[in-house]
Amino acid sequence: MVGRHFWPHGSVDSAAYLIQLAQGLNRRGVQIQVCTPRYAASWPEKFWLREIPVHRPAAAPRSDWSIGRYTRHLTQWLRTNASSFDLMLVDGIREESMAAIEAARSTGCPTLLRYGSRGSLSDQHYWSTSRTARRCGTVGRMADGVIVNSATCSRSLLAEGYSPERIIRIDPGFAAGPLRSSVAQKRARRSLAAINTDLHVDPDARVAICMAPMTRDGGIQDLVRAAYRIVDQVPKLKLWFIGDGPHRDWIYEQLRGDGVRASIAMPGSFCDGDELFAAADVFVQPDESGLDYFLPTAVSAELPIVSIQRDAVRSVLVGPASRESTSTLISTGPVPGGDPAQWVQWIDQPTATAFTESIAAVAANLPMYQDKASMLRRHWIRSRPMVSVIDEYVEAIERTIAKKNRVRGGDPTEVKS
Repeated sequence: MVGRHFWPHGSVDSAAYLIQLAQGLNRRGVQIQVCTPRYAASWPEKFWLREIPVHRPAAAPRSDWSIGRYTRHLTQWLRTNASSFDLMLVDGIREESMAAIEAARSTGCPTLLRYGSRGSLSDQHYWSTSRTARRCGTVGRMADGVIVNSATCSRSLLAEGYSPERIIRIDPGFAAGPLRSSVAQKRARRSLAAINTDLHVDPDARVAICMAPMTRDGGIQDLVRAAYRIVDQVPKLKLWFIGDGPHRDWIYEQLRGDGVRASIAMPGSFCDGDELFAAADVFVQPDESGLDYFLPTAVSAELPIVSIQRDAVRSVLVGPASRESTSTLISTGPVPGGDPAQWVQWIDQPTATAFTESIAAVAANLPMYQDKASMLRRHWIRSRPMVSVIDEYVEAIERTIAKKNRVRGGDPTEVKS
């Protein structure tokens, strides 16, 4: 398994999803090894995460100038070690996929790519940013298979010339975590306050959590501009901005200048977000980030969702109106007990007024929205359980290996996990 981010980057959506996926595959008997870059010279080149070996053979790219060196080092490591793997599963169709496919050309190891993100954060959008990025999309067509998580992503790849026979649809899954309780929430808040005093909240306070990346063009900018209005209208509300990004310092100075620093917490990144979700009362989804792990986890944690109205977000929370597939993960018939779209507080336009009104409405009627969150959780855990997603990944891996063996003239029954 190859990815740009992995543990301890639990506050990066793709890393958190890869950790969840690696552990799920490991429990199913698939022998997983992870390859990811080093983000500091002090980081060890190899360690073990819950029985999963993690390799860090190359330094992470810091700029466009270093991306070529990173890709060469990664290619060399994969080429050297590919003989010990049955398959290379790559997160995203970017530089890591080029390295894996280049290594596969000389070793014959099958490659399975996972189309990354959706909407403006998708791999397809990344391919339009530079000539090198465009080459990532072109080389990706040579992979033995590509996993997508929606019909929109599938259509995007078809438009780019990808073979329909190599596209594998696996919808996002929802893990069946512990049910919410006031006892668990108090315990989580005490634990978080003990490690960071900025996360201390009064017993009657409400906590809204946002895990969008701190970038210049991200939706978090709209929430930051609305923060002073939100705090003014809901005095007992605390806003937690979790994670990091290149514009973290600008966001901090903006919030301090607005005079709302006492109601804001920016604790940085976490290796594991379970206690954050347990301690919060509301989850804010300001853009199309976090759709692989953070948003499904917020649903599983029974948090009321305040979300921007986007097709990519709706595909996760509401699902498609219909689907040309025989998969059992989604039911296209009527939903018993209501419509998932009615269980989310939507924001049509990302304005300061819209964010303020939506978050204030949830805070003022929290028991009602908690009931809606409970129905949303129950619906998606029954419709898209994460265990079924893991089963589909195992099936895709075994099918890709068997197909490669047939092409090479080998025995398709000799498939190792």
